[in-house]
Amino acid sequence: MASTSTTEAPSKSSASAAEPRRPLGVLDPRSWLRPSAVTTEDGTRAGHTGIVDRILDLGIYVALIALVLYFAIASPYFLTQRNLINVGYAVAVTGILAAGMTIALIAGQLDLTVGANVGLVTVTVALLITNGYSPVIAVLAGLAVGAVIGLCNTVLVVRLGINSIIATLAFSLALRGLALILTNGQVKPLVKPQLQDFITARFLGIPVSVYVLIVVFLVAWVVLSFTRSGWHIYGVGGNASAALRSGIRVRRVYMAVFMSTGILAAIGGVITAGNAGSGGPNYANGTEFDVLTAVLLGGIGLAGGSGKMQRTLAGVLVIGVLNNGLTLLSVDTYYQQLARGAVFVLAVILGAISERRRAR
Repeated sequence: MASTSTTEAPSKSSASAAEPRRPLGVLDPRSWLRPSAVTTEDGTRAGHTGIVDRILDLGIYVALIALVLYFAIASPYFLTQRNLINVGYAVAVTGILAAGMTIALIAGQLDLTVGANVGLVTVTVALLITNGYSPVIAVLAGLAVGAVIGLCNTVLVVRLGINSIIATLAFSLALRGLALILTNGQVKPLVKPQLQDFITARFLGIPVSVYVLIVVFLVAWVVLSFTRSGWHIYGVGGNASAALRSGIRVRRVYMAVFMSTGILAAIGGVITAGNAGSGGPNYANGTEFDVLTAVLLGGIGLAGGSGKMQRTLAGVLVIGVLNNGLTLLSVDTYYQQLARGAVFVLAVILGAISERRRAR
């Protein structure tokens, strides 16, 4: 155990003279409200840092509340129980994928195969059921496909040393091509209704997919916040070299991260197949952008080492509320696309600001 010592506190008049100069960019831990939280190169302190950090930290929740209040006033149908459940139903798959993406980004990686993963899993499930396999076998096979995709990403990024953005983007194109080959570009219906009946069932009026979303976020939050594996993910994302020197098996952490994103995307694929009653090679096309928007809105930076699962959930809900509210107000789909693009740009800007402030 390290020994501790106490010293007499300096008087108020001599405190400033005795205080050593902090290194560049070191945050003042004594106050988040004081506008002198960061020491600059000339020895002065940057103003309003603590307040801006607090605004950035709470901004996603303020934005969510503001959107809810606006659409509640603009449409009498928004706050109805049925519509709120529809919001959860609409964001379930995106939220599940975003949970996996959050884990990957905290570890300093990025997985752009999630959308193609969903499409291939829907195809796998539909083809197996069409060929006489039980829905249980088809679902297990779909989850196995997701795990294999995660393992392949691990090989590309960890073993071969390819940048995760390039590797997963290229691999996603290959996965889309494989799904098109398997289906000849056609949508394959689920010939047995059991899976669709289960996925679309409601308990206490809430769809199964919403329960899955809640469970995924709870498990991910517990793992990241209270387990050694979660601490290792943060450590590797913050500084992989230091984590390796401290005894953390960095490659194993990366493999667990990519396996998690792959399996969670596969769960999203199973839900998508059940909701649609079919599998299609182009299902979830472009979903990775909605996922990234939600994660970046939540303040999860691309550099790794920081982020909270509850903030990602807030980002997912912002997207869901925005899409739902614009639909209720009968906004033209072109303008809805413009709004989603603007939100994505805003998310990227906020992510860049957060990264820059964390690096100071």
